[in-house]
Amino acid sequence: MNASLQPATGMRAPDGAPRLRLAQLWRLASRDLWHERWLAACAACVLAASLAPLWVLWGLERGVVGTMIERQNRDPLMRQLVPASSGSKRFDAAWLAHVRSWPDMAFVIPTVRSTAALVDLYADDAPAPLRVDLRATDQGDPLLGGLPPPAASALVLSADAAKRLGVIAGKPLKISLTRERQNRSEFAAIPVQVAGVLPLNASEGTMALAPLALLDAIEAWRDGHVIAAFGPEGDGPPPPRDVHPLFRMYARAIQDVGPLAARLEAEGISTYTQEREIASTLGLQSNLRTVLGLVATVTVTGAVIALSALQIATVRRKRREHALLKLTGHGQAWLVALPCVHAVATALAGGALALVVYALGAAAINAHFAKYLGAGEAAVRLGAADIAIGLAATILISVLPALWGGWRASRVEAADELRDN
Repeated sequence: MNASLQPATGMRAPDGAPRLRLAQLWRLASRDLWHERWLAACAACVLAASLAPLWVLWGLERGVVGTMIERQNRDPLMRQLVPASSGSKRFDAAWLAHVRSWPDMAFVIPTVRSTAALVDLYADDAPAPLRVDLRATDQGDPLLGGLPPPAASALVLSADAAKRLGVIAGKPLKISLTRERQNRSEFAAIPVQVAGVLPLNASEGTMALAPLALLDAIEAWRDGHVIAAFGPEGDGPPPPRDVHPLFRMYARAIQDVGPLAARLEAEGISTYTQEREIASTLGLQSNLRTVLGLVATVTVTGAVIALSALQIATVRRKRREHALLKLTGHGQAWLVALPCVHAVATALAGGALALVVYALGAAAINAHFAKYLGAGEAAVRLGAADIAIGLAATILISVLPALWGGWRASRVEAADELRDN
């Protein structure tokens, strides 16, 4: 009998069976694996051939759809909810605090009537004034793109507005206002400064971000009230303001837009959203995951069948070896553990080979689509956590047939097997 099958002195349990020592188990398993290395290599190739295409498909789902979702999440317009019409409804500080407590809410700020927010901007080097849409802003506004909010007498311009006015950050501007009061036209000019310019991909049209207090003052002045900073004319100071007719709102992610719109609808507030385009992207993700699940089911089923057949053949072929192990006092735990160790080693080898094939396939696909991808984007992408999950699943589908094969091996009758041979 092979010396590797003989238990060492002092390694027996009280009932006379050898204790299951990991070092000895690994030594015995590694020698057996080396003896049948070509068969183990074939099993690893079977696993790799099954897993590599599945991982590439999984990477496509993570990469293509993940990139689409990331792009839409980076675009504030995709996450914006625009009130359709407030009618007689007004939004006060209590309502805003209530909405800001919602977990799917990223940013909300009250604002003035749209007609009051349209102003003309003058720049020294601009050939003509530019009409822009003023939007209230504050800390955390997605449109700011990381820029600090402007001070009381400053604006953050969109890229298009800055280009057409020929200004950069730090340059002075004037806001020109007109109103009709008591059958005569009145004018006001408000000096402001350009606090910053939004990137081209983070802004739309000719618009400017301004503090809410500035928009409130402009609306009050156009309603006929006296605003000291705009001049002494008017019908008295404006009353204290605690409500607004409109708001500007953004969800945390595109997945939150639908639920957030539904919550607002339940409160009687209709909104316009990009929900149709969002639903198209999320529907594509759902369909790809369904296809991936079906392919994974077929792949895993085929791998389990192949590995189970291999275990059946191994048990039948090694009945004499199993009988000798039982005669030398190795109990059921040893006979079950040995094929499991084989299975784990084979799974790791097959997983590593599948990972190499996946990496080559992903590199080729990403290179082909490189011109359509931005910095940090990929058509095929799996993270470290995804790879760890894939390897864990590979070990699991390898160990399950091994457990069954080990149980069958432990049922071998040693005396009958040796007598027949």
